[in-house]
Amino acid sequence: MVEFPFAYERIEPTTWAYLSSLLMLALFFKFNRFWSVRNFDLCLLILLAPGLLMVEGGRTWVSNYQRAQQMKISMQERIDSEFQNSNSDSENVDSSRGDTIPENGGIESDPDQLSVQNEPDSPSGLGAEPSDKSDIVTPESTQKLSPPLEPELNTLGHAWQRLGYYWLFGIGAILLTRMLIDPSLARRPLLEPNLAIGGLVFFGCSLMIFLFANIVTSDPTQEDLAGAESALKLVQREAAKDSDTESLKRRGPGYALFNLFPIIPSFENGNEILETDPEDKVVNTGRYVIAAKSLAIASQILVVLGLVLFCHYNYNNINVGVGTAAIYLMLPYTAMFTGHVLHCLPAALILWAIVSFRRPWLAGILVGLATGVSYYPIFLLPLWISFYWERGVGRFLMGVLIAISICIGGLIFTSLNLDDFVQQLQAMFGFWEPRMEGLEGIWALGWSNWWRVPLLVAFILLCGSFVAWPTEKNIGTLVSYTAAIMVTVQFWHGFGGGLYMAWYLPMILLTFFRPNLIGRVALAELRESKRPHKETAKDLLPAA
Repeated sequence: MVEFPFAYERIEPTTWAYLSSLLMLALFFKFNRFWSVRNFDLCLLILLAPGLLMVEGGRTWVSNYQRAQQMKISMQERIDSEFQNSNSDSENVDSSRGDTIPENGGIESDPDQLSVQNEPDSPSGLGAEPSDKSDIVTPESTQKLSPPLEPELNTLGHAWQRLGYYWLFGIGAILLTRMLIDPSLARRPLLEPNLAIGGLVFFGCSLMIFLFANIVTSDPTQEDLAGAESALKLVQREAAKDSDTESLKRRGPGYALFNLFPIIPSFENGNEILETDPEDKVVNTGRYVIAAKSLAIASQILVVLGLVLFCHYNYNNINVGVGTAAIYLMLPYTAMFTGHVLHCLPAALILWAIVSFRRPWLAGILVGLATGVSYYPIFLLPLWISFYWERGVGRFLMGVLIAISICIGGLIFTSLNLDDFVQQLQAMFGFWEPRMEGLEGIWALGWSNWWRVPLLVAFILLCGSFVAWPTEKNIGTLVSYTAAIMVTVQFWHGFGGGLYMAWYLPMILLTFFRPNLIGRVALAELRESKRPHKETAKDLLPAA
């Protein structure tokens, strides 16, 4: 980011984690009440960073190593091609001249072209001289190193990723327990931030400028564009190849057209590749890159505004709202995944459904849209229906059906035939058996995929239990149990489970800072669906 802000260099994720953790302690840690629940909650938020950094660091190591191996392979292929061309040219030379083929096959002795350097065991993987002849790439070794790489070559990167996922699942289990017992915590003293509201507003706005500048100045990689290119073929009503179908499935069940928005990396720049394979038609995804950046920025703004407004109207304390928004912007996760629309847009929809809980039809539309976009919020329906059961359940369900109908209608216009429509509808609602192949995250690092089945069964039982427990659900219960459901999703999510923190972080922050909300149930908070009966002169007459 060299244009704006001027001469600014991106902060590394590890540095951001250190600085943000210290700032959160300075602004929100209660030093005069060291053993308070607030301090424990704040430590839980900070402890999410190490696991996230381990996962992303391991991914970077593996990616750099694979990139180095591919460079080695392409260099060897170039050398072999030039060697074969020189051999074919030498066969035309008159043998009576007594010329011999040079040892290097007729290629000029350029060390930059003929020598292939050996990569050390480091993320860079470049810049070391070969130690012996076994390190030099030959056609035989090229076949061994061609993707998929041998497991031992990426052991270190995979080990860091596996340890990072273990860390995230451990902290996630503590957060889940904290959300489940939260309604039983009756004593909730008001603990405001250590900084005045003016300083928090200035600090939060400054963070937003830097985070959004990272999005604007970033370019997606070819891998980030794969899903957008495949989804664009659906819009253009072109037949998708098997590779396109796989690229769409990599993000799990959900709305296929949502993949039009590519991933925007926050801390690294990719190559701006706007065309597909030369054999295919040219697919320009430049406008969808712009749309993805705009949607990511808009979603993050909605999350920040939602946190502030919910605390203002339900906690009667705008200082707390500004504080929760500042913590959300400071988190290393927010900085690293700012441009991932699949993370921030469902979070914004779920949060604003909570903000608008007094209007069941609007909350239903937002929950329905979140379900259509990313599928997983569909498991929120038992909890929300139970919350609205005494008043507003009809309006809520009507809103959900309207939103889902709109999403299904969009699939009709992008389907080639009935079978294609059924497949997209099946992907939207996850109507298939739990996938055991082609998974990512912890499931691609050694965990048996069959563990997803008992985890999924336990998750469904947990969601079903919220129908009857607790019997009285106030707005605080709705917020904490919504966060609990989205935390539990991470344990069986087959495509990067544990990393979709935006789906629960806003609700967790609202739970950590909330006051006592006993009695704030739907029956007391919602307006009647019909206008109250007006008294007339006849009604005022005494009964006979």
